[in-house]
Amino acid sequence: MSIKPIYDEPELLKRIIGGDRQAFSQLFEARYPGLYAFALKLTRSPVLSEEIIQDVFLNIWLNRSGLGNVANFRAYLHRIARNLSLNALRNIAKHKVLVGDFEADENFPDHSTEYALDYKDTVALMHKAIEKLPPQQQQVYNLCHKEGLTYEQAALRLNIAPATVHSHMKGALRGLRVYFKKMGIPMVIVALILR
Repeated sequence: MSIKPIYDEPELLKRIIGGDRQAFSQLFEARYPGLYAFALKLTRSPVLSEEIIQDVFLNIWLNRSGLGNVANFRAYLHRIARNLSLNALRNIAKHKVLVGDFEADENFPDHSTEYALDYKDTVALMHKAIEKLPPQQQQVYNLCHKEGLTYEQAALRLNIAPATVHSHMKGALRGLRVYFKKMGIPMVIVALILR
């Protein structure tokens, strides 16, 4: 026996094609958790996964006129998320290779010093951004990201529900992303630092 979805996705898609923002919000709320988990499995970075899923839905909204041609919407969403995740991971790998080559080359000591300063500045900005988060978000972020606890483990330690941990982490990642965008730091670099 199949479980009937809470909403009528084909109807929502028709409304989205017509520019209905409320329908888009409903779709986002329904599909976000599964897509986020999928991207997180691929990237192993909450910050990068959050950014990727935002990009997936931005892509859906900007290209909504073509949604009528999509036969399997769930597969379509996952394909976009997979492609964006792989592109982001490729960019991170390229950055690591460039940085690794750069640091290994002793002919350019001034540049490696400059890179180290840039990295140091970015890490300092990251710590400043974390300090600006509300206390609960800071605590959850530090437990889940720095200590590597799962949401369930953090929930047990803090004596709160895993859903509350998820909510605090989501808020923390959103706050960090907004802060770094204001500072002009590309999310790929932020994701590299936060991994």
